[in-house]
Amino acid sequence: MSWRISFKHDATHDVVHASFSQCLLVSATDVEQWRQDMEEGLAPFGRKVDLVLDLDGLEVSFTAGRHFSKARRELLERYALRVCGFGGDEMTQLFFTTSGNVFQPWRMPHAASRTLALATVLAQRGDTQPRSTVSSPAPRSAPKFMARLFLRRLALG
Repeated sequence: MSWRISFKHDATHDVVHASFSQCLLVSATDVEQWRQDMEEGLAPFGRKVDLVLDLDGLEVSFTAGRHFSKARRELLERYALRVCGFGGDEMTQLFFTTSGNVFQPWRMPHAASRTLALATVLAQRGDTQPRSTVSSPAPRSAPKFMARLFLRRLALG
């Protein structure tokens, strides 16, 4: 398997961005290797993280979908606090955002861009401002309102 998964920590927002390159999952064996590679990348953080996933380099085939959905759910339960993905083809989005089972959907947010995915994670956290070591005296109610308004408009349009 010649795929690559990269992890970058955005210290400003305390979010991990994961991206994939040539990651084609067609069998249970591929999914297991993907899960191991993801665990190797997330374990060094030593805690659950907020995660933004760029799905453009990840392709989940129908034959691997059920295995992927289960592995994705277990992986994120173990390593992620909040998660949002963006990009990817329709099949990958289907198996990423749900369990792949229309009767038992395990919804995961999917956004149109990296910026919107980050905004979604920050809104889930209730933190729309960058994290820093110096606390800001400014009230946070206005940024929270703007993030909610932005996400509401995104959902409607």
